[in-house]
Amino acid sequence: MASVFTRIIEGEVPARFVWRDRWCGAFVNITPLAPGHTLVVPKEVTGHWIELLGPGLAAHLMYVSQAIGKAVQEGFEPEKVGLAIAGLEIPYAPVFV
Repeated sequence: MASVFTRIIEGEVPARFVWRDRWCGAFVNITPLAPGHTLVVPKEVTGHWIELLGPGLAAHLMYVSQAIGKAVQEGFEPEKVGLAIAGLEIPYAPVFV
């Protein structure tokens, strides 16, 4: 059974994307912890973030996360914009901005 992230990336489940490219997609969380709460998800399924395919993909995810974090900072003016890498319960390495 495909995870919800796979279904979102493949377009089976609707999502509000703020970034899409050949390596990842970023979409607004449906249960946001704060305004602008976004998930940056690699298209590659991985069991653990340390298993991302080479440093290029990890660096790209950070690049996208930073770009989104800057937009959140500018648009919502929070005191700080946080970042976390999770994926403990799913076969992805989502970055939460």
